[in-house]
Amino acid sequence: MNNVLEFETRATVERQAREWLVRLDGDSPLDDLESRSLQEWLDQHPSHRAELTRVAQFWSQANVLTELAVPLKRVTRAPRRNPARHTPLVFAAASILIAAVILVAWRWQMVTGASNGTYGTAIGEQRTIPLPDGSAVELNTDSQAQVEYSPADRKIRLLRGEALFTVAHNTLRPFEVYAGNTMVRAVGTAFSVTVAEREVAVTVTKGIVEVAEVGSSSATDGTVRGKVEIRSHRLGTLKAGQTTQVGENPDHIQVQQLPAPELARRMAWQEGYLEFSGEPLSEVVAQINRYSPVTLQIADPQLASIAIGGRFRVGDLDAVLDVLRANFGIRTTQVDERSIRLSAARPR
Repeated sequence: MNNVLEFETRATVERQAREWLVRLDGDSPLDDLESRSLQEWLDQHPSHRAELTRVAQFWSQANVLTELAVPLKRVTRAPRRNPARHTPLVFAAASILIAAVILVAWRWQMVTGASNGTYGTAIGEQRTIPLPDGSAVELNTDSQAQVEYSPADRKIRLLRGEALFTVAHNTLRPFEVYAGNTMVRAVGTAFSVTVAEREVAVTVTKGIVEVAEVGSSSATDGTVRGKVEIRSHRLGTLKAGQTTQVGENPDHIQVQQLPAPELARRMAWQEGYLEFSGEPLSEVVAQINRYSPVTLQIADPQLASIAIGGRFRVGDLDAVLDVLRANFGIRTTQVDERSIRLSAARPR
């Protein structure tokens, strides 16, 4: 069965909040239809009321903050009073309400949205992003992720690269990672996701995750602006020590059980190392190039299949070149400051 989730961009919610603020601050009160429409918009998601409150604070609209602090239906039909009357009482009440709303908004942001935003790493850089609920995202080299926390959801979008997700247990707020056409859902676990050109790799180091294919479509009838439908199709589950790769049009997933040494090797980047145990040189070069602005190029095709083993500190290109020269008979030639050519050493 497909699950349909609705997302609204922050810009859309902010624009809608500004439109409602202009209407609420007008000379005439809202009519019944407008009151119902506003109430429905506020009930759609907690971020709507929070955004309207934030915009009202920014514009210093004390009367709107007052309306937001009490039941909406009791104030939207009330005529605007003469501002010259009861001035001390009005300002005192407004000050108390503003302070209360600011406190509530601050606490909501600290709990659910303080880390919202886009985070990235440069080539060779690694970065850990702590999240408000105790979860964490560890970005590998040249990676980018977008955090979207709300009172009901915990969503991360891995835009490129690789990341390890350590998830705090919370059955009421599932943790969802979106990458390419893939969604990974967990409650309390740890897993890594890698985005490649045409596939997404998922490896679980702790707990269980659910893997699904997702697709999106924008509303086109003109009645709902800024909303996108996200449909998901469950592909299967992964347990600790298992991995899979999701292609472009999957019907299910092929699960591979990893021996403990192989799982540790794949996760070695967390400790700042790259480990190889018989991978072909072509794969080793592809991995090393992810961590260095200087790229290695295989000049002789016959070298591509040479099995390589070793443990290297991330970014220590000189050590890699020394091993290739000394142990595998590979000649290295500096082409320019950004590239090095690998070729077969001449026989002595």
